[in-house]
Amino acid sequence: MKRPVLMIVNGPLAGRRFEVKEGGLRLGRSSSNDIHVPDEELSRNHCLFEQVGEADVCVTDLASANGTILNGRTLGASPQTLKPGDTIEVGQTRLKVLGDALPKGGAPDLGLGAKGGPAAANVRRSPLANVLWLLVVAAAAAAVWLALTAPRQEMSVTPETLALEEKPSLCEVHYEKVDATLEGVCRYEVRIGADGTVRVVLDDTKENRHLSIPAKALGVRAQEELGDILSLEALRAFDREYSGPEPEPQALASRDLSVVYTTCAQRIRVINAQEPEALRAIFDRLEAFVNNELGIHAIRYPREKLVKMAEEQIEVGRAKWEDREVQYGNLFAAVRAYREAIFYLETLDPKPACIQEARDGFKLATAELETRYGNQRFVVDRAINLGDWEAAQRELGVLLEMIPDRKDDRHREASAKLVDVENRLKGGK
Repeated sequence: MKRPVLMIVNGPLAGRRFEVKEGGLRLGRSSSNDIHVPDEELSRNHCLFEQVGEADVCVTDLASANGTILNGRTLGASPQTLKPGDTIEVGQTRLKVLGDALPKGGAPDLGLGAKGGPAAANVRRSPLANVLWLLVVAAAAAAVWLALTAPRQEMSVTPETLALEEKPSLCEVHYEKVDATLEGVCRYEVRIGADGTVRVVLDDTKENRHLSIPAKALGVRAQEELGDILSLEALRAFDREYSGPEPEPQALASRDLSVVYTTCAQRIRVINAQEPEALRAIFDRLEAFVNNELGIHAIRYPREKLVKMAEEQIEVGRAKWEDREVQYGNLFAAVRAYREAIFYLETLDPKPACIQEARDGFKLATAELETRYGNQRFVVDRAINLGDWEAAQRELGVLLEMIPDRKDDRHREASAKLVDVENRLKGGK
């Protein structure tokens, strides 16, 4: 079966290609996605690519905060079919639809044999081709003779040999970042245990913020990504400590990373010094990874930035609420926007005035969504009970547009019912 291919033209994953297989490809900021892009402008689950028919592909925006752009135009809540040459923009990343997967190449032709089918069997090789062929055969024969006649040497396997061959895996991580001045102290701490759970604590006296994020278990793919970020080989390239003079006025800027592996441990400290660029990149990747996994990517922003981000989400929520009759998914998008605004503002003390609008908007949009969802579910169940499978299929499509998040239990329930209804329609034909 021919399958369409997506190529990332620019952004963090520029040059990568992804084949849209059965089950689709989900793109977003979270590492649980098939296409994981560490971009703060993306939602955790941003958009979905699915194969339609034998060779077509469609894209669906998963009620993302900043939207999905197709050929310069913002997508709505409905899936859009793509064709080769179409471009999709999400945050800093642009993708292009290539069409069918590239054919797999065969072995290279060395010019030593005849080309073509049976009719080419009588074609004579050139004298140069014959000479090259004889050289290849002679070299292969010599290699076989040396392998058979070379003296064999027994290799002893010792615990030291096994330790060198075994690739150490990551067990525990502790990372602490402190930035302190006479105006206040900001301390950011990450702990990842041997059980694969991650915890974050933030204390910021300057912004008067104190956060203790509940522990979350990392998935297998997330743990693999963490192992790539904090590989033993990469950390061994740096000194154990980088320290510099204490600046004036008195201040402290420190980074302390401790990683325990199955075979050893590494610790790197940076105190009032400029760390190597490669090490700074590891620190940044670690922070971005943890914040994205926990959905707390905004905690490192100052108060002014958080308020601005919240106000932008409130504006999105207000617009989606006003257009709730235009598209089924707008009400869900309003709920999500208001929820994100509340998240930005909950960490602040004192709370800005706009948090009340966010809370009121969230409560109103949530209640309206629950009412409409209940009414639409009743319509679906009635069509199913009457055996009107075409109506059930149509109304289930509306339900999926109302709740576009594939992780939402309501979406999963509607998807399961739709599969059953479609099977009944096929059986009736």
